[in-house]
Amino acid sequence: MKVRITKIRPTAIIPTYETSNAAAFDLTAAETITIQPHSQGLVPIGLVFGIPKNHVMHIFPRSSTFKKFGIFLSNGVGVVDPDYCGLTDELMIMFYNPGDQPAAIASGARIAQAIIYPRPQIEFEEGAADGPSRGGFGSTGGYNTKL
Repeated sequence: MKVRITKIRPTAIIPTYETSNAAAFDLTAAETITIQPHSQGLVPIGLVFGIPKNHVMHIFPRSSTFKKFGIFLSNGVGVVDPDYCGLTDELMIMFYNPGDQPAAIASGARIAQAIIYPRPQIEFEEGAADGPSRGGFGSTGGYNTKL
C-alpha cells in the first residue's frame, strides 16, 4: 500500500519501520517541546498523511515512550481519519506528563508508532439482546457492577 505524505515542517522525518518485521512505523517529533508537570502538550509530527479511503491510522505509544520521557498518550490511542488530509491537517500527538518534572522531547525523537488498517463501514441494526447475561462489567474477572 502506498500512502502520500506531505512534509509541512523542514524538520519532519518520513516514518520508517525499524525492522523488517515491525508491525508499526515510528512517528518522530518535528520540534523540541517541553511538557510541564501534570499537563498535556501537543507534539507536532510535521506531516500530513493521505490515508487511503476506507482505512484508518491508529497511533500508539512506543514501548519505551514512558520510560524515556515519562509521558503517555492523553487519549490512549489516536485515531486519524482518511479525510484529515488538508494542508493544515498536521499530525500532532497529545501527551500527558503525570510526573513532577518537565518532560523534554527533542526534535527527531521517536515518540509514537502507527499502523494503518482497512476500515469497514459498519451498518447498525437495532434489536433485542441475543444471549444470557454474563453479570455486567468485568464479570469474568470477579468484578461486578451490582454494588
